[in-house]
Amino acid sequence: MSSPQFDPVPMAPSPGAGAVGSPPPPEPAGQQDDNPIRDAIAEAIAEHRVILFMKGTPEAPACGFSARTVAMLQSLDTPFAAVDILPDPRIRQELSALSNWPTIPQLFVDGELVGGCDIVTEMYESGELEQVLP
Repeated sequence: MSSPQFDPVPMAPSPGAGAVGSPPPPEPAGQQDDNPIRDAIAEAIAEHRVILFMKGTPEAPACGFSARTVAMLQSLDTPFAAVDILPDPRIRQELSALSNWPTIPQLFVDGELVGGCDIVTEMYESGELEQVLP
């Protein structure tokens, strides 16, 4: 199997890129080097303070939930990276296995899963989202 060929699409320079929360839990012995897609996802999360895994791109979202999440981040002038999960179904599968969250989009801040569109919307409306973003 070849290495995954996705790179996050940075939306603006992130002043604290590379800051991370706690790393994902280690995989069971014997599986650590067998999953380049999961490794690439974990690396992308670690390298970007704010990263959104979504359907489509910020310029052309492929679902309403992704579009709404992008709009909320942009309305707060938040620099973020984005990864389109649609080109390879394994990205979504491995992302959900890593995050323990079944739906897309998924927003991560400082290495931690914030949630999907519903949680991000609630946090945006209450003002909490602006407080957790860098």
